[in-house]
Amino acid sequence: MPDRAAFFDTSAIVPLRVAQGSSQEARLAYRNVTKQVVAWTAPIEAAGAIYRAVRLGGLSKSNAKRVLSRLGQLEKRWTEIVASDQVRSSAISLLSTYDPRAADAIQLASALVWCKEKPRNRLFVCFDHKLAEAARAAGFTT
Repeated sequence: MPDRAAFFDTSAIVPLRVAQGSSQEARLAYRNVTKQVVAWTAPIEAAGAIYRAVRLGGLSKSNAKRVLSRLGQLEKRWTEIVASDQVRSSAISLLSTYDPRAADAIQLASALVWCKEKPRNRLFVCFDHKLAEAARAAGFTT
């Protein structure tokens, strides 16, 4: 397999470990790349989604602990884009350009930093329709 990287939004990470309608597609996307890139906020957002599922009754506390542990295994393979002035300024700019939620602006800004502002032919894996639309508008393949 050629060296192929993709940026994974949290909406594509959580279904890797929590059964959802997008789980099969997320697993396929994850297996079809050799390098998974995420924003530094991804583990925080994933934990938030898991604990929200517990509060809503869709996941037990014991299963949530297992899921978080299994997410930790995935983290060992990721390349993480860390918080930086470049990510911050790009996220702020994206807020006025594409109208994303603040956390999504951080995700998209991180992806843009990863690809050095050249998103053409770069894969952005995302199951959030609004964020996917912004990523496509920025030039990513979703």
